[in-house]
Amino acid sequence: MIFHGKAKGSALIEVMVALVIFVLVTLGITSSTINAKRTADGSRHAAEATTLALDRLEYLRTLSSSAADLTSGTHSDPANPLSASGAGGGIFTRTWTVTTSLPSLSPAVATGTVGRVDMQVSWPTKGGAGSVTLVGYFKLS
Repeated sequence: MIFHGKAKGSALIEVMVALVIFVLVTLGITSSTINAKRTADGSRHAAEATTLALDRLEYLRTLSSSAADLTSGTHSDPANPLSASGAGGGIFTRTWTVTTSLPSLSPAVATGTVGRVDMQVSWPTKGGAGSVTLVGYFKLS
């Protein structure tokens, strides 16, 4: 091809502009994909942690109120760190705090008849730690 006058080099400039636009769009898509994955991972971990907390609360409800896991104070799961299935070797840490001296919930519940369990499951994140806390109540003997 023969270019005349100002047309010389315009094809190269068009290719460079197109390349810059392509790079900017690619970077934007990459950033969005990374953020979407991070958000999805956080949601998945929160759902798994909630399931682990509910599982332990349900287990504790099957115990008598004199069981060691229901004594006042803070307790830690012996299998920590847990996987999403509850087996050892994962990223989750499950702890719970039992309170047996609750203030009166009168007139519905008399003092000393109900205990409280605060179940916390936490996991590491890039920004620190994520956690889920659920609360359950149980009848004291």
